[in-house]
Amino acid sequence: MKLLEVQSSVRLEQSISRTLSHEFIQTWQNFHADGRYKQRDVGMNPPAHPTELWTVANYIPPDSRTPDMKTVLADSEQLIEELLWADRLLLGVPMYNFSVPSTFKVYVDNIVRVNRTFTFDPTSFTFEGLAINKKALVITPSAGNFAPNTPMGSMNFCETYLRSILGFIGIEDITIIAVPNQFMPDEIRRQSIEQARVKLMMIAATW
Repeated sequence: MKLLEVQSSVRLEQSISRTLSHEFIQTWQNFHADGRYKQRDVGMNPPAHPTELWTVANYIPPDSRTPDMKTVLADSEQLIEELLWADRLLLGVPMYNFSVPSTFKVYVDNIVRVNRTFTFDPTSFTFEGLAINKKALVITPSAGNFAPNTPMGSMNFCETYLRSILGFIGIEDITIIAVPNQFMPDEIRRQSIEQARVKLMMIAATW
């Protein structure tokens, strides 16, 4: 079993998603002694934004790319190889302004590429994901409660985006562990964290 952790929080010691991810990984490794693990920290080291040259190179067959094109796509290729290597994805994605952090968005822009993580048939205008046979576990702390059927539920673009973009590249087995109410009083905040921790520890044993 191969696990790739992707962290996108811009915080370190005070990051709830990082703390819970670390605890999850330790427990997961206890249950999967032979498991292999990698981490990609796009919160501290975000990949470069795509440029015009990047975009042009992306749509040119690999054998036709110039050295500059290959260079500009090199980091993207590495990120995609990591993604395709993994059987399991642990994503630390706190909600920022109702959506994902910009650090995670630029990561997505580097890994969602035609003929690498999805294919496109122009005749039928259909898409097919290539990152198949994987499971994703997402930890999403948020300031308030954005669960469905709550007053703020319609503003949860973080979860809807994650499910859409992961599904687009072929990852359909997605579990999202929300950690709401992080701007609430300490007792409520800690209760939310503990509830998420219990769920994560249960998942780690069998995931």
